[in-house]
Amino acid sequence: MTPLTWAIALPTLGAALAALVPQRTPRRALRIIFAIAAAASAGVALPRLDALSAVFVAVISVVAVLVVAYSTSIVPHSDAPEIRWTSKPAYFLLFGIFWSSMLAAVTSPTLIGMWLGISATTLATAFLVGFSGGKSALEAAWKYVMLCSFGIAVALLGIVLLARAAIAAGVPSNSALAWNELAAHLGAMQPELVRVALLSMLLGFAVKAGLVPMHTWLPDAHSKAPAPISAALSGLLVTCALYAIARVQALAHAAHVALFDPLLGGIGIASLLLGTMLMLAQRDPKRLLSYSTIEHSGLVAIALAIGTPLALFAAVFHAVAHAFAKSSAFLAVGISYERGRSSRLELAPFIALGGLPPFATFASEMLILGAAAQARAWVALIAIVIGSIVGFIALARFAVGRRAEASSASAARTPKLALTATLVATAAAVLCAAFPYLGVFRP
Repeated sequence: MTPLTWAIALPTLGAALAALVPQRTPRRALRIIFAIAAAASAGVALPRLDALSAVFVAVISVVAVLVVAYSTSIVPHSDAPEIRWTSKPAYFLLFGIFWSSMLAAVTSPTLIGMWLGISATTLATAFLVGFSGGKSALEAAWKYVMLCSFGIAVALLGIVLLARAAIAAGVPSNSALAWNELAAHLGAMQPELVRVALLSMLLGFAVKAGLVPMHTWLPDAHSKAPAPISAALSGLLVTCALYAIARVQALAHAAHVALFDPLLGGIGIASLLLGTMLMLAQRDPKRLLSYSTIEHSGLVAIALAIGTPLALFAAVFHAVAHAFAKSSAFLAVGISYERGRSSRLELAPFIALGGLPPFATFASEMLILGAAAQARAWVALIAIVIGSIVGFIALARFAVGRRAEASSASAARTPKLALTATLVATAAAVLCAAFPYLGVFRP
């Protein structure tokens, strides 16, 4: 087996093997060991991947290890222990499947392999969203499954249409959906069929990315899931969907589909503005962070739609920066829930999501603004400025209130492993500001 195969298999295999250990302490240790081994295998496989896949594999691996470590320290509780999939071993097994599916999605050399990976994430995370077993959590899980299944079905329709166009253009059927074959033969394919296929995939994967107007599943699912799962959903699942959109966009540019970028840009602007406006009305921290995810997903979509080399780089950079910032925010809020009061740990992630230095989100948002100005995309530029200001106001107002609550509350003990995972995620939200200087991704 190759390192990449081990990296994909180990999260699921490790969770399954750890569940067989009867003693609690060795079981918890094994879960962390297997998670680190999976991340290490992914690290070994990075040189064999293209730059875009390598970046996303690295982000997924780091955040997933932090989620596993956090979950062994603050184990999510279920209100319905009689339901078998709400047990602790099931929780870690489902998360292992989720992790493996994300890695499969972002490393697949074919369009159908990416689709299968993203589809598998829906099945695993549906149970994790409803893990508590409460009525509202189960309703959120059902809504998530219904809307995301619709999006996945639309994306599949586009894939089938593109495969039909590829085969008609002389591409062998066994490689009709390989990225390299599609890129090489797009010019010989029927333009109308390619246009419909690529736009269908954009709309389908946009549902999974939480972009307007099919965003309504995201606030419910992310707010009702256990905190570490919310961190993975906002930090990783949405990021994988944006990866899929970026891959499809590359095909759209090669096929000269003129409508693709304006549609993506319009969806991104609507997501940015609606997400920030709705943030102002939130009183629950997890719902606030959920709408913030819609905002930042919209920012990445806008950058992709601008389409210049600077904008494409900024889109990937912002996806990375947001993954760490949002993960740390949800993990910090989870600690607050566990302690029964707000925590000062929330302040730094909220600053990061507000786009302030020294966090990488500040640099990535400045690059997106610069790319919009360079491309003379004035509507996008104005929308980014307005959305960023409104989003910052919403986060600052909420953070001030939470800090006052933390100052007036009594001290409480924080589980060390959960605290460490949160602090590492927060530190990563700062350190990934070095991303532009690493030279690992050049559009």
